[in-house]
Amino acid sequence: MIIKKVMNNNVVFVEDDRQQELVLVGKGIGFKMKPGKPVDETKVEKTFSMHNRVERSRLAELLTQVTPENFQLADMIIQYAQTVLGGKLNEVIYLTLTDHIVFAMERVKKGEVFSNPLLWEIKHFYPQEFAVGKYANDYIFEKTGIEMPEAEAGFIALHIAEARSDSSIAHVETTAEILKSAMKIISLSYQIVLDEESLDYGRFVVHMKFCISRLFSNQMLCQDDEMFIKMIQTQYADAYACAEKIGEFISDNYGLNLTEDELIYLTVHIKRITDPN
Repeated sequence: MIIKKVMNNNVVFVEDDRQQELVLVGKGIGFKMKPGKPVDETKVEKTFSMHNRVERSRLAELLTQVTPENFQLADMIIQYAQTVLGGKLNEVIYLTLTDHIVFAMERVKKGEVFSNPLLWEIKHFYPQEFAVGKYANDYIFEKTGIEMPEAEAGFIALHIAEARSDSSIAHVETTAEILKSAMKIISLSYQIVLDEESLDYGRFVVHMKFCISRLFSNQMLCQDDEMFIKMIQTQYADAYACAEKIGEFISDNYGLNLTEDELIYLTVHIKRITDPN
């Protein structure tokens, strides 16, 4: 592998035998090295092959700005997540989570604690990822003495969930199409203009994104709590009818069917977004 650019003593850009660009991380890997020289592969600790050139460049830049200790902190959390969740995460997690953790620790040290308005949704719909977030908080405290709030466990869980889904461009486009149509169905059903700046709107968007992700990965909610289902159907009849319309749209256009549980939770969010009081 030939060095293309030395970012600092511990990070280099290289090109391998297949002319693929990689980011290599290792103690002293860039020390006294110059472009055009072969890399000392015995010093390689981490290799990143991100297909997106922009993300690859951003990662290399980030790695020049964070301390090796903070990068190792994020790396250990990512390794733990992959172990307990049973699968490899998208490499972009090294960019997004490292950046988030370093920034969050700085904020907490300054007393700038952010609330997480989606914490309930994250806990409820992504319990495994949230458990990783709680582990991350404990691990950060153990290694740095910085006590992260529960809200940060939620933010970390979102990064893990995003990297776990590994959505393709086509999936992202489909998600946007379904979201747009769902909003239109709600607006027409209730004859209202939705407030895109509201918290409930943001919650609905996040819920729909996760719902669509579960739909396409065949991991939909299915608890079969008949009493709860009947209660929601009765108390929120209009919202349930609207949820059914969205379900029919998805079925007609994508050949996928929402479970009754998914319809029920969608109903709750429709109720919130149309009647926030």
